[in-house]
Amino acid sequence: MSGFLAKTGLLAAAAAAAAIFYAQKRSQETGKDIVEVLGNLPAELKESGAGWQQKLMVAVDAGKQAAAAKEAEIDHQLGRQEEQSESARTADFVA
Repeated sequence: MSGFLAKTGLLAAAAAAAAIFYAQKRSQETGKDIVEVLGNLPAELKESGAGWQQKLMVAVDAGKQAAAAKEAEIDHQLGRQEEQSESARTADFVA
């Protein structure tokens, strides 16, 4: 039982340290008092999460576009190789 309590206490201390670190960072970014940031922490985290979600969507879209461009490039290269291969077969057949 004491192991569970120790782990729970350690987890709570880590969460508190993370909350304070986040509040200090947001305080510096926004110019708000750290107590105000801590009092508004749920809204701050929600706002921050929305920003991360937007960044994630932009990154996903960029990844999809890059994958589509690479796929088109590979298709083009394969098409050229098939044409060269067909030309070589035709030249061998004629010769």
